[in-house]
Amino acid sequence: MSPGSALPLPVTSPLLSLALALLSWGFFGSLFGADDAPQAPPESAVTQALAARLQTGSVLPATAALYAEGGARWTEPDARAALAGVLDRSAADGVLPEQVHADQVPGLMRALELAEQQWQALDGEARDTLADPRPARLAALDLALSDGVLRLGDALRGRRADPRQLYRHSWFPTLRDSSGAGFQSLADAVRQSDARAVGRALDALRPPHQGYRRLRARLAALQQDLAPVPDGADLAPGEHSVRVPILRERLTALGYIAADTLGAWERPDLYLYDDSLAAALGRFETAEGLDPDRVLDEAATDALNADPADLRRLLTLNLERWRWLPDDLGDHFVWVNLPAFELRVLQRDSTGGPGDGYAERLRMPANIGNALTQGWTTPVITDSVHTVEFQPVWYVPRSLAAANVFPMAVRDSLALWRSGIEAFQNGRPVDTRLVPWDSVSVSQFTFQQRPGPANPLGRVKFLMHNPYAILIHDTNKRHTFNDGSGSSMSSGCVQAGAPDQLAEYLLTTVNGWEPGRAAAAWRGGPRRGVRLDRPFLSHFTYFTAWAEADGALRTYGDTYGYDARLAAALGLDEVTTDGDQQSPS
Repeated sequence: MSPGSALPLPVTSPLLSLALALLSWGFFGSLFGADDAPQAPPESAVTQALAARLQTGSVLPATAALYAEGGARWTEPDARAALAGVLDRSAADGVLPEQVHADQVPGLMRALELAEQQWQALDGEARDTLADPRPARLAALDLALSDGVLRLGDALRGRRADPRQLYRHSWFPTLRDSSGAGFQSLADAVRQSDARAVGRALDALRPPHQGYRRLRARLAALQQDLAPVPDGADLAPGEHSVRVPILRERLTALGYIAADTLGAWERPDLYLYDDSLAAALGRFETAEGLDPDRVLDEAATDALNADPADLRRLLTLNLERWRWLPDDLGDHFVWVNLPAFELRVLQRDSTGGPGDGYAERLRMPANIGNALTQGWTTPVITDSVHTVEFQPVWYVPRSLAAANVFPMAVRDSLALWRSGIEAFQNGRPVDTRLVPWDSVSVSQFTFQQRPGPANPLGRVKFLMHNPYAILIHDTNKRHTFNDGSGSSMSSGCVQAGAPDQLAEYLLTTVNGWEPGRAAAAWRGGPRRGVRLDRPFLSHFTYFTAWAEADGALRTYGDTYGYDARLAAALGLDEVTTDGDQQSPS
């Protein structure tokens, strides 16, 4: 019997009404064909649509390999929504939406939803005669989600740009996830259609350092819709204004105020323009080239409300640099941030104290390689100190011998003798006063300088394992640190602002020397090299933006001009910097 069959009962019969209701409901309706609701699209049709898109679209090889094994991965709406959220938040890691299809996914989701609604509205006869639009729509969305999360994973492990190619012979990165196990875990999560596992795998691919997470949080804050600071009469410290909470939010997002658990609108002194807020505005005015009068006037308001696009790009570049460092920095190490002209010694803090989980043991200014001379830039490298040598001899590199030492001898045959520089011709020592320097070739000679006040290594050097003759050392030009800061002036090595303290720390901590013994050797002991009982890690890094443990942001001048090259490689506009060190807080 069908719903349209003639029935031997009056149309007003209660039995007829009951029968029609049963036929159109639940099991009975399905049994007799009354339930004509559309089912999910056939798996074969979806697989065919995926194959067609794989032939015409551009996806990662890993994505293509996954779909070679079967059909759609994300058939559940909740899973699709979860992945769409993951891709939408990729901007917090400095990954552009278009690089992971986050700009396409919302439209693809709407297109699939519309196709479902249109198919639902058709009757059975129409569905039998029309092409089902859902497989193609589902295939497009499915591929975008899977390929997007795999591209995001590749970015998080530091594969978007190769610093070895961007900065030849100047940057020696650590290849994270070198075995590919982390990326494989992400691919497996996609294979298993497990959105939660995708989130866990992506988080595992991020650098584990607190410095990365803090910088990421600063970038996320800058991507929020910040209310502009309203215009108004000039506001001086100690006055009250409804603009104060908005000013506080803006300066916090820009990194001039440390992040606080107490929101700008939750403070007891909500509208008071206090001294700490005024000091933050003063630092902002200084960085913007304004008069640092700490008054919220028209010029300061306009500068505050400017689009922070340059700062967002700067944070994006420095998040990328975190991805080129080892996941484990070590328990105890030297940390040099080249643009900051600073050397620190850090030790893992087992007490669970604040910061990166590291306690700072030493901090000093540092001079780094001259940015204006070809080949003199200090490389970015992870290495280790193995020997501390007091009253060192300087073995002159061939490049410096040709550029400096040999021309000095040609101009004045006694210059090398007066400077304590010894010469070796074909391996044999010669009297530098008797060599006819204007008629010989520099290639025949090697040079070394005896310990003494003219020796550019100063009183101590810290030998490292790299083959580039890059090391940390003292300098005979101690006056360069008179202002308490470092500069770009060395021929490639790092000159420590307090080398005696560094020697004292390493030898007492690593070799167990008694306090004061290393300092005495630095002041005037005999020449001697002391091998450390264990190598002491060192990281020469390059960060032009740094988020402190309290959430405050520091920016530094791009000493070597590296930002623009990385910005181009990542598809960003050129980042503008003035070349001077800035400290917002």
